[in-house]
Amino acid sequence: MPVFPESAPGRDALPVSAQRRLIVTRAALVLAEVAGIGLLVGGLQASPPLAALGLIVALHAMLNAVAIWRLRAGGGATPEVLLHLAVDAAVIAALVYLTGGYANPFISLLLVPLILAAVSLPAPHAWGMAAWVGALYTLLMRYYVPLDIPVSSADAVDLHLTGMWLNFLLTAALVAAFAGRLAATLRRRDAELAEARERRLRDEHLFALGLQAAAAAHDLATPLASARITLDELRRDYAGDDELDPSLTLLSGQLQRMESVLARLAQSARNREGGAARVRVADWLTGVLEHWGLMWPRVRVRLDVAADLPEMRADDALEAALVTLLNNAAQAGGTDIEVEAGMAADRLVLRVADRGGGLDAEATTPGWGVGLDLARAGLERLGGGLEVAPRPGGGVVSSIRIPVREAGA
Repeated sequence: MPVFPESAPGRDALPVSAQRRLIVTRAALVLAEVAGIGLLVGGLQASPPLAALGLIVALHAMLNAVAIWRLRAGGGATPEVLLHLAVDAAVIAALVYLTGGYANPFISLLLVPLILAAVSLPAPHAWGMAAWVGALYTLLMRYYVPLDIPVSSADAVDLHLTGMWLNFLLTAALVAAFAGRLAATLRRRDAELAEARERRLRDEHLFALGLQAAAAAHDLATPLASARITLDELRRDYAGDDELDPSLTLLSGQLQRMESVLARLAQSARNREGGAARVRVADWLTGVLEHWGLMWPRVRVRLDVAADLPEMRADDALEAALVTLLNNAAQAGGTDIEVEAGMAADRLVLRVADRGGGLDAEATTPGWGVGLDLARAGLERLGGGLEVAPRPGGGVVSSIRIPVREAGA
């Protein structure tokens, strides 16, 4: 079980990775505070109120412990994160108050919570943090405890400049190490949200297409039944007619194919209710190709199935994707199609290769765009994907990749 959840609940919560980086940044600040106090006492021979400074640093560490506990419980919402950053700024201000006030070169550390707020929080929260940090700095200009360091005035100036240099390096390191990576995390989250919105819009479009297809299949059942009855009567009335018999036989075969398609749609609906059966990959592919071959009798398909493939669930989306690729290959002029099945890592891979006119030719075939969109959407639902690439020597190679767990192993 992971120490932290993968995502924080609620629309207002920052990603867990972003909250984790804030915790790491606060821990770095606590260490910097301890090091600064040690430098004052050991290096500069100053006499600051160590008890008060130690209590403030301990409270800062306790705040970080609370943030860790909240993150393990699911993370905090944006206002809670803002409160933690505001307390960070208050802790830094308290330490500066006890160590010389605005004359302390490390007062610029107040910018660190502000930068983190500007990177990770909405604009109103960032402006609120800016007002808070500005107020703290203003107060430290008037109210502070002077810091007595036993050095000359010239040495004091040099120490102040050295402290400003150290503060600049520390602030730059914190911003580069944590704020930059935090911004990258938030940009990645925004990209994922945009992709999810795009996927939702596409799925809505495909769902509408599915409803239209289901309605069309339902509406076709009655006219097909009427056509079958009429055609059977015509064949009985004109039995032995050498002129009409071939045409009537052809019409009967075409009607049988359409009835077979509707029957498969009905069977797919029943399988969806009861769960898809587990079958051997070779048997499933043979059945799909036999049915598809009725619609493309002039196309020759060579099947190559690797040995010891796991059993799979005969999912409708996977079959629809395979049939789409076969149709595209045949419509683009591929009279010889190769279908291969094998394993790559933990994924079942189905390849359809043809010697048609290539990607440009297949892109102009009817249904190329919608068919591939439907295939990709169905495969993504199974955790898989679809790749289409030119084939060396001419033609197209289309690859379906499905995780083994989705394939039913």
